[in-house]
Amino acid sequence: MKKAIFSGFIVLFLPFVLNVLFLTCFVAAQNPMAEWEKSKHSNKELAVLDATWEGRKEMTSHCARCHSEQGFKAWLPQLSKGDPGFFKKPDGSKADEAYIKSLGLTKDKVKPITCEACHTNGAELRIKNNIPLLPNGLSVRAVGQGALCMACHNTRNGRITWNNPDPKMYTQPHEAAQADVIFGKNVYFYNDTGDTTSPHGVFVGDSCVTCHYKLGKGGHTFKAGECGACHGDKMKGAYVQTGTVELLKQLAALIEKKVLASKDKIACVTSWDPATDQDTPNTPIDGKQIKAVEIPMGIHGQISLKFILNDGKAVYSQMGNIKDACGEKGKPVFATSDPVVRALWNYLMFEYDGSKGVHNPSFTRNVLITTIEAMSK
Repeated sequence: MKKAIFSGFIVLFLPFVLNVLFLTCFVAAQNPMAEWEKSKHSNKELAVLDATWEGRKEMTSHCARCHSEQGFKAWLPQLSKGDPGFFKKPDGSKADEAYIKSLGLTKDKVKPITCEACHTNGAELRIKNNIPLLPNGLSVRAVGQGALCMACHNTRNGRITWNNPDPKMYTQPHEAAQADVIFGKNVYFYNDTGDTTSPHGVFVGDSCVTCHYKLGKGGHTFKAGECGACHGDKMKGAYVQTGTVELLKQLAALIEKKVLASKDKIACVTSWDPATDQDTPNTPIDGKQIKAVEIPMGIHGQISLKFILNDGKAVYSQMGNIKDACGEKGKPVFATSDPVVRALWNYLMFEYDGSKGVHNPSFTRNVLITTIEAMSK
């Protein structure tokens, strides 16, 4: 009798239970918050490092613009008026310690890029279509919802003059250089003053949002969909990426060759420790012992190199701190006018873009080939 009652209970309620389980899984799969937590936007550790008074002091008004909810929201009013610089107080004066802390840009209160950073309370995006001027010196017009992404996903170092023989800086393009690549701007050696914009930026409705959200499968992880969504099932992103990876490999090899040609002049560096993020100035180094050179991510916003010595030791240094002697007499081995500095900017631009050419295939290929030719002379 008990078995019959139990069996009847199962038959009656099993469909209901299964439906509840299905809906629970479906909602979890469609949960924007769960998706966001898998994205880099949710990186609280990065927000603490780059968007707090404790982490950046006065530079918080620079880094917090894009590394925190509070900083981004404070920055938007002036960005919309054509001022993409460090965020300021509401009266237009420089943001000081008291104001920065009042925004919650402290270790205990800072928030990463959250829903609130990008959306109003009504779920509307805070930026659409146009931005008068980006930190990379470009204006944005009629790019739909992707304008919000471009506010931060750019090199953030002003407009580059493509044929400038001496940039007079070792500054690297900021990580997340997607807007520059999509618009086909801010590189050296290759003339970027013509129509170099990618169709992915202007002919797909909402630009970034179309491919990374509407046609993607990751929701708020912003993982891009496959190229087949627009170009047919047989088209894969890897077809573009394979050639780009090869060109980047060739350029890296030529940069290494150029650096090794001057290794005997290297006598002193400001050594950077990747484990502690600390610098040690006036660190002697025997350049003759350098057997290989690698291109790391920039150190503190500066183009940098990694030296592999004959004993296997690795030495990291900002390029401007690679000198021919220690102390006041030391001069940079690689002047800002050295073509290798501009080649490194271009190399890092496409590394930081992350799409391996997909965002703007023709521009990517043309710039890399032109840079390879410049390094081959």
